[in-house]
Amino acid sequence: MDTDLVSAFARFDGWMTAAALPFWSTTGHDGPGCGFTEHLTLDARPADVPFRRVRVQARQIYVFSHAEVLGWTAGRPAADDGYRFLLRHARTAQGGWVRRIGRDGGVLDPAADLYDIAFVLFALAWRHRATGDAEPVEVALATLAWLDRLRIPGQPGFENVVPVDGGPRQQNPHMHLLEAALAWYEATRAEPFLALALELVELFRTRLFDRVTGTLAEFFTPDWQRLRPHGGQAAIEPGHQFEWAWLLHQAGRLLDVDVAAEAGALYRFAAAHGGQPVIDAVTEDGRAHDQAVRLWPQTEAIKAHLAFGNPAAAAALANGLHDRFLAPAPPGTWIDHFAPDGRALPDKIPASSLYHLFVAYAEMQRVIRG
Repeated sequence: MDTDLVSAFARFDGWMTAAALPFWSTTGHDGPGCGFTEHLTLDARPADVPFRRVRVQARQIYVFSHAEVLGWTAGRPAADDGYRFLLRHARTAQGGWVRRIGRDGGVLDPAADLYDIAFVLFALAWRHRATGDAEPVEVALATLAWLDRLRIPGQPGFENVVPVDGGPRQQNPHMHLLEAALAWYEATRAEPFLALALELVELFRTRLFDRVTGTLAEFFTPDWQRLRPHGGQAAIEPGHQFEWAWLLHQAGRLLDVDVAAEAGALYRFAAAHGGQPVIDAVTEDGRAHDQAVRLWPQTEAIKAHLAFGNPAAAAALANGLHDRFLAPAPPGTWIDHFAPDGRALPDKIPASSLYHLFVAYAEMQRVIRG
């Protein structure tokens, strides 16, 4: 095992278990019946936000459920409360999910958003793994059945949101739906989750991935032709290239499908053109398009480096993530966004980023500790 990676992980482990998880399970939790805070002020105080996005609630339930599986149990009360809050206020009578709710409940945005639903399924999978309860399985299967309402007539995949808003097709919610399906299949080996995972891998192969450039586009026409608005070029996000490369690696391991060529192409493109730290976007021919730097692509690069056995994971963790994004922020929090010239650009500390950090943390623990 790479001693630099082990050392960098030990530092990250201390930050996660002694600072981040205790902070976000207490200060980041709004108390009984109110779910998790949406974001913090820059001095790490809960902001007075009157809404709760369903995706944020689901991400935090995931974090503290997975943490419990790994042995950090102090977040169980917050996860329990968040789970009850989500089911009580965000689930519809038909078995679907709304997009935004009030701090004390009440639907603020009834739209069904595939991105949110993917994270609800992901949270339910880890809730089941942490508790052994049957209810998350029942709710997840009902949600899968309800998802048929978002299918695209005559096309693979799903609508981004219903009611349909007329926006372009997006890869991102499909990626996270695959992540949820893999989590459920690993937990249960149930056929409905296997079928969904295989369907989404096939969508990636046949619609989302371009074999000529080795890239994944973000936005598509209704019939899944990629949009190229930048002088005939699509904007390519290296962070999502890394994230898909890692997910396809997991799919190969769990589903016994051969996606090594596609995963390798994504990884090589992102590693060659994404930079260190990883920038927000490049073009299909690898030219920098948006050189701002956010936290989440750094975590996805680390996961992909681990999957491909690249020792760059150690430096990406120690220097690219910890020293730049975590160490300068209040304990247990982060700076989320930097300008191309290195100036910090945050106006808040978003709770949603803990999900990215924890998935990377858990993957490092799996690789290093077995």
